[in-house]
Amino acid sequence: MRLPVLRRRPPHGVLLVLLVQVLATGLVVGWFARGHASAPDAGLVQLDVLSLSEPVPGLEAVDGRPTMVVLTCPELVPDRRTLDAAYGLVVSTDPALAASLALPRAPQCQSGYVLLDAASHVRYRTYDPSWLDHAFEQEVLLGHLAHHG
Repeated sequence: MRLPVLRRRPPHGVLLVLLVQVLATGLVVGWFARGHASAPDAGLVQLDVLSLSEPVPGLEAVDGRPTMVVLTCPELVPDRRTLDAAYGLVVSTDPALAASLALPRAPQCQSGYVLLDAASHVRYRTYDPSWLDHAFEQEVLLGHLAHHG
């Protein structure tokens, strides 16, 4: 006499784990395909520091030098220069420029800045409400652009 073969179904927990893994994989693939948090406001995708190389029409480096373009609101325009004179510095309150640089919240007093290389390409972009206190870091980045840009 032959015993019947019982086929066991996998426990519900295993099916749930597999379903969650498939869902998570799909979400991660979609996240990479559409951009992610390193691109503020779904703007230019920035992989790491100084990885951008995007021209923006109408935006030029000051005198062909690496330049920091600060985007802010009129209430936060500084009354002093924070960078070494070797680098260009432009402060703008223009919402259209902020939008073209993927920093649309800057004119609403959420300041940010972009760094341009000597060829006027945007190489770095970030929101930084305390940008006035970070001149050392900004000069390190601009110095890199001066030597490698």
